[in-house]
Amino acid sequence: MELTRRAPQFGIVCCLVLVAALLAPYLRLPADAQLELELYYASGLFGVQILGIFALVALVILGAGLAGRTEPDTAAGAALVIGLVATGIALQWAFSVPPENVVVASDTWTYHRFVVVAASLGLAVASGLYARVIGVL
Repeated sequence: MELTRRAPQFGIVCCLVLVAALLAPYLRLPADAQLELELYYASGLFGVQILGIFALVALVILGAGLAGRTEPDTAAGAALVIGLVATGIALQWAFSVPPENVVVASDTWTYHRFVVVAASLGLAVASGLYARVIGVL
């Protein structure tokens, strides 16, 4: 019973970390670095902005499953698919960013893309664990 609550809670935390990681450069970088930031986020096939949408949707899905407003198997399955797709997009983006776009303003942001990957991977793992605990997988 404990794990059926902890897994979606961990997924919700991962969603919040993912959204915070995506918003952090907009809040912390100076205004003159805006063009560099746009180039940084536009790398890859899809760009990284879609990850924010995926994280917010997964947040709502996991919250509804946790609160009992949605069937747990539906919530776990949907969150698992979103988590796996988000991880794939984050990995593809992280490894397609050109080296000249990685140093956005300082060395502080060197590992930013890997924080995004870790948060999306955490969402996938938490959703998979949730699905496994309730018997969907």
